[in-house]
Amino acid sequence: MDFCIGTCAKIDQVGLIKRSEDLGVTHFGVGEGPLLFSDPYQQLALGARETSTINLGTMVTNPLTRIAPVTANSVATLNHLAPGRTFLGIGTANNALRSMGHRTARVKELVDSVNVSRALLRGERVTHDWLGEQREIEFLDKNGLWYNIEDVPIWMAAGGPKGLKAAAAIADAVIYCLGPNPDMIKLVKSELAKAVAEAGRPAGSVKLISLTWFYQLRNGETWEDGITNGFGSGPISSCLTNAGFMNEHIDELGASIVEASTSAAKAYLGDPDAAEQPHYLDVWSKYLRGLDPAHKPLITKELVDYWCMYGGPEDVREQTQLMIESGVDLVSVFLSNPFTAERDINDIGASILARG
Repeated sequence: MDFCIGTCAKIDQVGLIKRSEDLGVTHFGVGEGPLLFSDPYQQLALGARETSTINLGTMVTNPLTRIAPVTANSVATLNHLAPGRTFLGIGTANNALRSMGHRTARVKELVDSVNVSRALLRGERVTHDWLGEQREIEFLDKNGLWYNIEDVPIWMAAGGPKGLKAAAAIADAVIYCLGPNPDMIKLVKSELAKAVAEAGRPAGSVKLISLTWFYQLRNGETWEDGITNGFGSGPISSCLTNAGFMNEHIDELGASIVEASTSAAKAYLGDPDAAEQPHYLDVWSKYLRGLDPAHKPLITKELVDYWCMYGGPEDVREQTQLMIESGVDLVSVFLSNPFTAERDINDIGASILARG
């Protein structure tokens, strides 16, 4: 079974990549946040030297903190260390940009970056618009001495209708926040298929990769322990990225879950009209570091059931299979707490992959 694990970049946890490979994980993605985490490419490079089969990449980088030629060079350099098992995951940077007090990337900026990176990774000359000037650029190493530009798939993280259509037109795969809910998965899969067809690409040419929150319950634990000891505030991220899409499909998904997800997202972001706004550095200071107690009242059982893979060993195995049967091409879980990531990886290996 192909399976992907994502974590935030933490440079002293490079051993988790080798451990994942040993347990049968096929893909490992590392998230980026300049003010939040370690640098992802340094961790991936170290991981490449310690592994031989697992696919490695960003999950995800963005088009604003790194311009396209730099991103293309970074992933091509990684591909020199891990040839044929490198991928580029890229999105609009909800955490990376907002934690610095800036807006996320616009879909057009994301698309432009992907197009430039794709062309460079194909060995093509392409026009790059930067600092208000357009210039032709291309990789100048034609012999593979400095980097490897062969066979680097691009995964685009999408969280709304525009992002999904953009990914369908230019990406090899789309990363989408999904839990083990067949209705949501089938809807996203259907909308992706329509967008791929509209873009004139072959059916099935863009794969659907889930991004799910994970925790394996211990004896006597409940869904609330899953929040406290496991995925923390992760489900709110799914609400944030999916609110726009879900509100366009209330009839298919049901008003209850759409309202619950939208309400949680709004409560997390706070009242935009309030006289006093919390400082963005304070808002993001506890992001993906386990549970922020202030967020626990926002995360209901309805949201946990919808967005998270959790339960006993048989439960998480069945949920994984359900997601695949519903249309997910590659199940991916993002481990939202670096301090418990090793525990979670071992659980995934024993409960899901060992029974593959």
